[in-house]
Amino acid sequence: MYLLNAYREYIIWKRVRSVANEYTDQLGSEGFRVDWIGRIYTVINLPEEVITAAPQIQEGYVLMKLRDYDKLFLKLGIADYIVPEMERIEGEDSAAFLLILSPDRDYIRVWPFIKFLLRMGILAIVLRIVYVIGERNLDVITHLWTSLTNLLL
Repeated sequence: MYLLNAYREYIIWKRVRSVANEYTDQLGSEGFRVDWIGRIYTVINLPEEVITAAPQIQEGYVLMKLRDYDKLFLKLGIADYIVPEMERIEGEDSAAFLLILSPDRDYIRVWPFIKFLLRMGILAIVLRIVYVIGERNLDVITHLWTSLTNLLL
């Protein structure tokens, strides 16, 4: 199951990356940049009335600004795949957020991959133990099997 989900995420990431690289100029004209792994990002500056507001209102403003670009992402065909991540740009005079748009990554990460490898390793050890026990006791197992089949038939 993990491999199938990781493969699906890889296909989505590859699609978003290829579209972002193909339309870099069009995204650039809208104020977006594309990095080498296909993430699309921009900086959104906050107006004066939002700077003094609560952090939730500031994040809401950033998401409202993102809605201005929905048509662009729908036209490119990646609106359903990208997920926004916001990071406040720290600094004295800074009143801005870095908005990063990238595909969702639940399975293509280090820890889920390590967990998958550990589970597969434990499964391989258990199967190996069952195999060795079965191989060493093959005569007993075949005798029990024939006894059971004779009993039932």
